[in-house]
Amino acid sequence: MKQFTFRKEERLHFDKEFRRIFKKGRALRNSGFTMFAYKRSELSESSIKNARLGLVLSRKVGMAVDRNRIKRQLREIFRLNKHTLRQDFDIVFMAREKLAPFKYDKLQGIVFNLWERAKVLKQPQSSI
Repeated sequence: MKQFTFRKEERLHFDKEFRRIFKKGRALRNSGFTMFAYKRSELSESSIKNARLGLVLSRKVGMAVDRNRIKRQLREIFRLNKHTLRQDFDIVFMAREKLAPFKYDKLQGIVFNLWERAKVLKQPQSSI
């Protein structure tokens, strides 16, 4: 199943992209995380077909093993749930302070809460 892979085109790579999202995107905060959601609308960005993910964790978050665990968990949540996201958004998660160790389920709840608040989840189809 290719649907549940995390492909190269679903990642944010360039500093220019991150800066645009930080400048023009909507910032939402929750439990030590800041999530930026940017709706792509410019003509040059219209060729991008997927929701994309970027991660920024400073050293203040903790040791490398802690930062890497959080990044792995965030990527996994995105990978398994990207089909529920609108495809015209770029999403960046940023953490700049020491975080309490999160269990996967709690982190998933935080992420879904941020996605709902940012309105990046697809609306359910009405059967009327």
